[in-house]
Amino acid sequence: MLKDELLKLVEIEFLRRKKDVSTAYILCIFFWFLGIHKFYLNKIGEGILYILLPPLSLFFTISGFFSLNSTFFHFGIFVAGVTILYIIYDLLTLWKQVENSNYNIYRSIFEKICGVPYENIIQKGVDENV
Repeated sequence: MLKDELLKLVEIEFLRRKKDVSTAYILCIFFWFLGIHKFYLNKIGEGILYILLPPLSLFFTISGFFSLNSTFFHFGIFVAGVTILYIIYDLLTLWKQVENSNYNIYRSIFEKICGVPYENIIQKGVDENV
């Protein structure tokens, strides 16, 4: 059994570092074009994708419109559509993404402080209840 002091330390550190659903939604709604909500959840690659998609869409749409190149124009519209779908997806699933991020934060804190893999503790708890 793990010592109560260690579990208390884990809980204190988790409360300090955990992510908030409301904050993530506010960042998503107001700063979606910068991908700040993704950086907030430590999803760096997806945050960079959010930064790149709107300018790419604008570039291809505008350059296709003015050069009368329908391929560029249609590609720009396609990228805009993908961006909109990605935003809608995030708005619908952001609460779960925050939950997963908090789980990963708790697991890493637990493993650093207790020195035991978190999955082993979960498995032992399931085995004891059976």
